[in-house]
Amino acid sequence: MRLLLDTQIALWWLTASPRLPRSARDLVGRAFCALSVASIWEVTLKHRLGKLAVAPEPFRDGMREAGALILSITDVHVLGSAAFQAAHPDPFDRLLVAVAKAERLTLLTADQALIELAGAMPGLPIQGV
Repeated sequence: MRLLLDTQIALWWLTASPRLPRSARDLVGRAFCALSVASIWEVTLKHRLGKLAVAPEPFRDGMREAGALILSITDVHVLGSAAFQAAHPDPFDRLLVAVAKAERLTLLTADQALIELAGAMPGLPIQGV
């Protein structure tokens, strides 16, 4: 399986958080995993606002060391995210869905809103944990 990790999943996996279910931890451990630059950007913003203790550089470096491929954001990703604008308000989430779709990856997430979006729009490459 080829996964794009949602920012929250990547953080939980990297910090060995007990909030990440064992089945998801095992899946991440054996799958090809990618991380979008959008997640690094999101961590940067939340860290700067004091909402997240993890700094962006250690986050990026830790994910690289764990074997995740870091994906740049392209025009195809940005334009693809517009397809979900009416259905989902979070621009980072929309971008991650568009990246997953364009790169033929499955977005692994614990975000209930994204899981519901997948239910409302069958065919989206989203898997909940």
